[in-house]
Amino acid sequence: MRAYAAFALALCSGLAHAQVESPNPQHVPLPVMAPDVAPFPVLLSPSGTRNPYSDRDNCPQVSSKTTASFEGGTYTAQGGFAEGEIAAVSYTLPGNLFPLRVTLIEAILAQLNATVQTETQFSILVYDGTPDQNQLVFEFNSDGQILPHVIMGPGTRGTNIQAQVDPNDPEQIWIYNPNNDPTHTFSVGLRIDHHNAQTANPCFTAPPSSANAFPCTDNTVIGCGSGYSALNYPSDNWLYAVNCGANGCPPNGGWTRFSSLQTDTSIFGICITGCRPRGDWVMRVTWDPANCPPPTGACCFGTAGCFIADATTCGTAGGTYKGPGTTCGTLTNGQFPGCVAPANNPPTADAGADQNVTDTDNSGDEVVVVNGNASFDNDPGDFIANYKWYEGANLLQDGPSLLSAPFAVGTHTLTLRVTDSQGATDDDTVVITVSAGGPSCDPDLNQDGNVDQDDIAYLINVVGGGENPTGIDPDFNQDGNVDQDDVASLINTVGGGGCP
Repeated sequence: MRAYAAFALALCSGLAHAQVESPNPQHVPLPVMAPDVAPFPVLLSPSGTRNPYSDRDNCPQVSSKTTASFEGGTYTAQGGFAEGEIAAVSYTLPGNLFPLRVTLIEAILAQLNATVQTETQFSILVYDGTPDQNQLVFEFNSDGQILPHVIMGPGTRGTNIQAQVDPNDPEQIWIYNPNNDPTHTFSVGLRIDHHNAQTANPCFTAPPSSANAFPCTDNTVIGCGSGYSALNYPSDNWLYAVNCGANGCPPNGGWTRFSSLQTDTSIFGICITGCRPRGDWVMRVTWDPANCPPPTGACCFGTAGCFIADATTCGTAGGTYKGPGTTCGTLTNGQFPGCVAPANNPPTADAGADQNVTDTDNSGDEVVVVNGNASFDNDPGDFIANYKWYEGANLLQDGPSLLSAPFAVGTHTLTLRVTDSQGATDDDTVVITVSAGGPSCDPDLNQDGNVDQDDIAYLINVVGGGENPTGIDPDFNQDGNVDQDDVASLINTVGGGGCP
């Protein structure tokens, strides 16, 4: 099997967050902010079961138990997360969606104000059922070669680990629900195998936040007190913790749901933190069921009859299928709105902002690029079928949205006309102003009609105090001084160089 993993790196800036440190070193929230991500793909080679598949209209699908967008934002790195500990999330689906393929797993690691480059070794895990049932069906470990370790430079940074199975490989990660689990659940996890700088005993001293990266949760709950218990998915987020004895979190380690972890307490306005995180793990999974339910939409019988069905059922019934996601609407005046052909609205042309350019080479014109890509059509299923650029009645280009052409010095008004797939049109104009370049020089100083060594000799004589019968300005380089620099500039120009 081939699979792809991608690391999305983001520069971040820390967020101030006042709190009382937890007495348990296993859990030290570290607020971070990651504004953006950029993926870097690598190749994996896990093992799976051979099964054919193909993408369908409404499959695969994404399941997430977090409010995070995975496109940058504010997260909390769970400082104190030790080597051997696992962050996991469970997903429960209707039984008819099994068996299913797990195609993409994402999880975010982050560091806050790290003073050194960090390297984190990790594993990706997939379970049939909840993780405490120990039905591990897939495991892949970073090895620094096929799957790189997560490496981040000093500072506050985030990494989005994306493990994706190659859709063209015959071996895939399948969940069969073989135990006939009535909850129809599967789980994915991220294990920290080796920190950049693990402490000797994380039960007494947390791995230093200045030298390590940690799994992230979202910021579901802000503040202290009873709010800690108000997570969105406390029963679906899991922690596998090292055994730190009776005072550990959880006591004696092992698998625990967030809903079973100790909450915080506010006493006389002082926050005594428990070890339940403020948010849910920033993880999500993309999955593709073998028996993908067909997409449904409005099935119309004229305009007065309509029901929701898939395309096959609608065709068998003799109706007209309006497409995936369409609706019948409420019967009004004997018609279903979803079955009435909508009026075609014209597209919107956007020729871009006006431009002012300069004829930099004094050639009399300048190449200008105009872009109509911002044009659009809001009608569902409609699109812009044609772009035409005009200057007055003159058609400059028929086709592409981009136009690159030379325009003479002066003002030009261009018109972009867009036509949608139903034939409706819209126009927009853009004004292009081409200004002349700077003044050109005349190196024919002796005015004999030739540019040659005689002009250089003429200027040398004038600079040296000789007569100037042509009346030329001897300050050839226009720097305010008449000296050998003017002679050097003239020599350059006579030799084929440009004007100074």
